[in-house]
Order: sequence, then structure tokens, then C-alpha cells
Amino acid sequence: METLGLVLLQVIQLSGTILSSPIFWIVVGVIAYQYARMGQVKAYLFGIKDYSVIRVTLVSTLLGIVAGLFGSLLMVLFGITLPEEGLYYILLLAVLLMLIHPRLLCFAYAGGLLSLTSLAIGFPNFNVPHLMALVAVLHMVESILIRLSGHLDALPIYTRNAEGQGIGGFNLQKFWPVPLIVLTIYGGTGGEGTGIAMPDWWPLLKPIGLDPENTIIGLAPAVVGLGYGELALTVTPGQRGRRSAWTLGLYSLILLGLALIASYYSWLSWAAAVFAPLGHELVINRSQREELEGSPRFIPSRRGLRVLDVVRPSPAYTAGLRSGDIIKEVGGIPVRSMFELTQILSISPNPVPISFWRIDESSDQQPSEKIHWGLLHQVPKTDIGIIPVPGYEVDRYLDFQSSSRLSRWLSHWLQKRVN
Repeated sequence: METLGLVLLQVIQLSGTILSSPIFWIVVGVIAYQYARMGQVKAYLFGIKDYSVIRVTLVSTLLGIVAGLFGSLLMVLFGITLPEEGLYYILLLAVLLMLIHPRLLCFAYAGGLLSLTSLAIGFPNFNVPHLMALVAVLHMVESILIRLSGHLDALPIYTRNAEGQGIGGFNLQKFWPVPLIVLTIYGGTGGEGTGIAMPDWWPLLKPIGLDPENTIIGLAPAVVGLGYGELALTVTPGQRGRRSAWTLGLYSLILLGLALIASYYSWLSWAAAVFAPLGHELVINRSQREELEGSPRFIPSRRGLRVLDVVRPSPAYTAGLRSGDIIKEVGGIPVRSMFELTQILSISPNPVPISFWRIDESSDQQPSEKIHWGLLHQVPKTDIGIIPVPGYEVDRYLDFQSSSRLSRWLSHWLQKRVN
């Protein structure tokens, strides 16, 4: 326990030095830029400018710091190490894969391909179980971050399904700057910097070419940026985030187990290297299949005006309206569209009573639907704050490209050559 306490102390101290690093704040700046773009999309679709870039960036940064401490402790506990040049190979290949498809910008794909190449031809030469363990820990950290905040500030969107029907949904996009403390290991008592003599059971991952009984570890700071992106078309953002966090967490545990066993039985390195990209692909395909093949949740209802999202703060939010509610009546008059709602409000007293249906999904039993009531206070020169599901009056939809600019350019170039 004393050794782990010393390790934790050094991890916290080095994490503090990362916060003063320009690289960390560059990553934070890039993340803030991504959130600003999301705010621009919301303003374009709905004319609403309520997206606080500073707030969402601050929350992501704080969560990333805490998750980084957890990930750093895991890497120290397992003794995950990689040569510096190995990380360069991974980063370079990940960027090249991104040019083919944006979602290939992931250590699972780059690390898996490099591991298979290393096992097959011996180049680049690095420890495959340790690389797979690094990929597993990063995805474990990501799964925790998704569970905690992947559903927060989800961007309401209008898009079309395969049949061309306009449907509502949410674009879940999150980015986190994660400071990590990685291991630098050298044999004997030489070397510069501060070292901690580890107990006999360490490391859990078998080291290659080092004597565990005569090994000193050093801790070095690093910064990574983690990202998460999904669509919630058939379920709520919270439900989608929980499911994705669970499947990604399961994937990371299996990969970590394979890496741990492979460090003692080298032939299992092949299994870990194959599972890293294929398992990750299964996780993504499962989520996409659920959203594309399931029944859309945010579509017009015959019983009233279905709410896609509610602006906070706003009169509608104060009245108790939330995402997914179906407005039944306003001032005793049935409502079917946003146009009807606007007309009713223009001739109604202030405040005006409002009734709406809400699906209760808080328990594990069959979801039930209940009627709720509230008072809608109209504020002069203030929008009521309701974003409805897309109807006939909607003319702006998002088209989600699934390929990179490079692949689209190559496809266009090939078509011109053929024609």
C-alpha cells in the first residue's frame, strides 16, 4: 500500500505539470473549437444560440483530468510500457487511416494493424501485449467518460432515414483532453529522475527483456484527446450513452484480458491483435444497426405536438416540458403543429395552461405514459423554447457523410476517369 501511495502521489504531481503544458491547452483549444462548431449547427438548424462553449469545454476538461488519473493508475498497475518510436508509428498510421474514413482515427485500428505487422514480419518491433493493453486502457477510460457525460448537451438534429422520411434525433459528440502518466522503464539503478522500487508481484503484464526484480520505473507525462460520436434516433441520448458505455467497457475488459494472458503466452498475441480492430468494429456496427433498423423515436404524433428538445432556460422548460413529451392541449385547445401552437398562444391569456403526455422509463418495467400539466408563461421578445420533431414545414436536414474528404475526392476522380 505504501508503494501504491507513492505512485499515486507522483501521478498527481506529474498530472499537475501537464496542466501547465502548452500542448495540453492546445488540445483543450481544439476541443473548444469542435464544440463551437456544434453550436453553429444548432443555430443554423433552429436559430437558437444557447450553446455555452465555455461550460461544455470546462466540464469535458475536468472529467478528462479525473479520468486521466484513473487511466494512469491502471497503466502503472499493469506495467504498460512502449518504446517512444512505437507511439510515433501508431499516431502516423492513425492519421493515415483517418484519410480513408474518419472513424478509423482510433488506436484500436492503428494498434491492431501494427501489431499484426509486427507479429508477421517483425517490423515495427515492439511489445504487442503492452500495445494492446494500452489500447484497452484508453477505451476503458473512454467508456467511463461516455457513461458520465456522453449524453450531456446532445445536439438536436433533423435528418432523413433510408425511406426519405424526416426524423428527429440527437447527435452525441463529446471530446475530452486526458492527461496521462506513462511508464519509462530502465533496468538496474541507473537513469535520471525519480524512481520507485515496485513490489514483487509487479508488473501484472510480463515485461520483455527486463528483470522484474531489478527494475526501476520512471513516470513521464503525456496528453491524449479522446472523442465520442453517435446518433440517437430510436432511443434517448441517455439510453444510447449507457448502452455504448457498457459495450465499449466490455470490449476493453476482453482486450485487456487477452493482452494480460498474451504477455505470458506469446502465441495469444495474435488473438489480441485481431480482436482489437474487429471487436471495435463490432461495437460500432451494433450501435449503428440498432439506430438504423429500429423504429424512429422522434417523429410526428397524431395525438399532438411531439417535442424533440427544450431550450434551457425558457418558458417551455419552466412549464415542465422535456424532450419526448407530446403536447396535448394548450389553453384547452388541441395542438398538432408548431404553427397551431403559435396561433393559440397569440390569443391566449398569460400564463396559459398546458397538458402533455410523458413516457415514464425510470423503472425496469414496461414504460408507462402519464398526462402532466403546467403553466406556460409567455415572455415578450422571448422564444418559448420548444424544438419540435420535423414536420412538413421543415426544410433543413443534416446529411451525415460516412467517408472522408480524401475518399470522396478519389471516388469523384475515378468516376470522371471511367466516364
